[in-house]
Formats: sequence, structure tokens, C-alpha cells
Amino acid sequence: MVTTRAMEYLHFRDLPAGINSVVAIACYTGYNQEDSVLMNRGSIDRGLYRSTFYRTYIDHEKLEVGARGVMTAGGGGDAMGRTVETFERPSRDTTTGMGARCYDKIDVDGLPAPGSRVDGNDIIIGKSAELPESADMAARDRAQTRKDASQGMRPTESGIVDRVMLSTDEMGVKMTKVRVRSTRVPQIGDKFSSRHGQKGTCGMTIAPEDMPFSVEGISPDIIMNPHAVPSRMTIGQLVECILSKVAAIQGEEGDSTPFTDFTVSQVSVALHSLGYQRRGYERLYNGQTGRPLESLIFMGPTYYQRLKHMVDDKIHARARGPNTLLTRQPMEGRGRDGGLRFGEMERDCIMAHGGSAFLRDRLLDNSDRYRVHVCDLCGLMCVAKLKEQVFTCKRCNKSSVSQVFVPYAFKLLAQELQSMAVVPRLMVRK
Repeated sequence: MVTTRAMEYLHFRDLPAGINSVVAIACYTGYNQEDSVLMNRGSIDRGLYRSTFYRTYIDHEKLEVGARGVMTAGGGGDAMGRTVETFERPSRDTTTGMGARCYDKIDVDGLPAPGSRVDGNDIIIGKSAELPESADMAARDRAQTRKDASQGMRPTESGIVDRVMLSTDEMGVKMTKVRVRSTRVPQIGDKFSSRHGQKGTCGMTIAPEDMPFSVEGISPDIIMNPHAVPSRMTIGQLVECILSKVAAIQGEEGDSTPFTDFTVSQVSVALHSLGYQRRGYERLYNGQTGRPLESLIFMGPTYYQRLKHMVDDKIHARARGPNTLLTRQPMEGRGRDGGLRFGEMERDCIMAHGGSAFLRDRLLDNSDRYRVHVCDLCGLMCVAKLKEQVFTCKRCNKSSVSQVFVPYAFKLLAQELQSMAVVPRLMVRK
């Protein structure tokens, strides 16, 4: 409702990211502390800040090295090689490497039909490649002549196939794009912001009957915390609010172009002339008790935007999952189904509390526990043949060894130190 003249030239109206919401600045229920905001569940059900999220999956049919030494699509040059990958729905009879994911959503050409519903367990682009000549003969003995190279949905996402495109790239190689759309409804943890940098996450959605209401029966869509304003001095948002209030009642647009003769006093006079408190305060009533709130509440329309940081894209938990090859510790990152890092500061807290068993559980048992055999005489790690139960120390040529459990990262460190002529010894006390 409030614009500037520059916004017209910058085409702010062409792709808006926000809504003129009724915003109250108040402490209510305690769920809007620390920059979080309360949202009216009734407004959300009516479509407030509901958005569509698009994800595009792209794939090419790769080539082998051609006459001009060109390898794959997307790398520039001329497509002189023979196609070794094909878009298709792989068959388990002739294709090796097919996992447990679902191939039912793709057609014979390897592409899904627009309008089909897909989730994280589905293959979105079916593709197979020729097995190289040096492949293991066990696969060829089973009449499997191809290898699966399909692309699946992201594990945490779901949606509906919006568009499917099949074309060729600049090298003449067949390529495809599949666009998946999903409707995102605002929920606890999603991020919102005004145009003045007052960003915050949704702390709670409140039923419309529990929201505070004015004497006119107006309930706010958003309730932000008053503690977010004084230290940040975002007075522009307060001015926008009362100017939007005047504009909404008069059915006009507010002009807040800077460096003009526009003053807050003029807006206050206009608001007062319309029958409202001149600074934008209103008497609100508690939606749960019906009693008036003790303080007057600053309330009015404010342009709020929904940001791209949504809790569905960030939520992450893990029980078991993949480990890194080097340290055998859990992977890092949500995209790789990684573990949650228990760092030095967390370790220090548990040490201060005396939780030694919990500390061992986090840092050893549930991380990279590894069994080594140590010579009782020299303290070096021995060679262990577990099937024959033969343990030999290469330095002492003795078989007096002890079994020790250490982190694999420590074993790695000890071997790296040995490569630099620094020899750590594990002296075991029987």
C-alpha cells in the first residue's frame, strides 16, 4: 500500500514476494520471543503467504570420446562420439546397479508424465549406460549388459511434475529438463521479513478465535515482538504502518518517496481525522478471555515478505547413515544424510557435567570405533589375521598382544605420525 516513485521504475509490482498483512506489535502468548512472529492460522488457511516452489532436474545423454577427442555433453566442442547413455526405463533383467527406489513413475522413454505425483523415493529421469568391456564378468554372466544411471528426486522433497522438456543442447546431444512443483504452506520455522530488515521466523500459528481483536472485529495476521524495534531503530516500519492505515481507509496508495516534504505529523493528522488514534494505537481484546489487553497496541497494515528459507528445506536428523572413507566418521551435511556434529564446545559442556559415559558414547561408540591389536612389549600396532587368530608384532616378532578400541581417526593420526618418523606407542597396562 505504500510505495515510492523509484519502485515504479524498478518494477517492484511485476513479481511481488509479499502481502499487505495486518501487523500488531505486541507480546502475546510468549511464542514471539527473539525475533519470531505469531501468525493467524485462519489467514494461512485462506491462503496467506502460500507459495509454489519449483525444482528443475536436468540430465544429458553422455558420449564416449569421438574422433575429435570430445567426451560429454555440456563441455563444449562438437558431438562426434557415440552415445553410451540412453533415456529409458531400465529393466532389472538387463541392468545392474538398480537400487531400491521406485521406477514406476517414469514411462518407457525414461521421463515422467506431467501431473504425476512424485516423492523422495521416486526416480524422476530414467537412464542407463553401456557396461564397459572391463566390467566384472559376473554381471555379464547374468545377461546384464547395462548400468543404471538414473536420477532420483531429492530424498526430502515431494511434488507434482509440472513440465517435461526433451531437446538437444548446443552440441546436438539429447538432454531433458523435468520441473517439479510443490505448494508450500507457511508453518512454524518459516522465515518472514518486512521491507525494513525486521526478519523473523514463525514461532507459532494461533487459531483465529484465540487471536486478539479490535473493537471493529479486526484480528492481526502477524504479531511481532516490540523488543525487535528500539535497538534496531527501524522507525520506517512504524511510519509505513500508519501511512498504510490511512491509505487503506481512504482507498489510496501512500507515497513514501524520500527527500520530499512528507512528515509523520501529516500522517498522524490524517489518521486522527478518520477517527483513529493519531499514532496508530488501538484497544485490543484478548481472544482467549475476551478481556481488554492492558496496553494499547500499535496495529496496522505492513508489507511483509515470505523469504526462501523454509524449515522443510533445513530439517535434518539421522540415526544411521554413510561414513567418509578417510576417517570412517559420519558424513557432513544434510544433502549427504550426514550426522550432527558434536564439536569441541559440546564436548567441554559434557566434561563440565561429568558425563563420561555419554561422552564415550558420542565420540567413540556412535562415531568411528575401531579395534586394533597392540604389542604388549613395544606398544606398536600389530598385524592381525582374525580368521586364523594369529597376531604378530613386526618389530618384536612376538605374539603377546592386547585388543584395544580406539577412534579410527586416532589410528589414522598415529600412522601419519609414523610416516614422519614420530612413533606413538600405546602402552597397555594389564
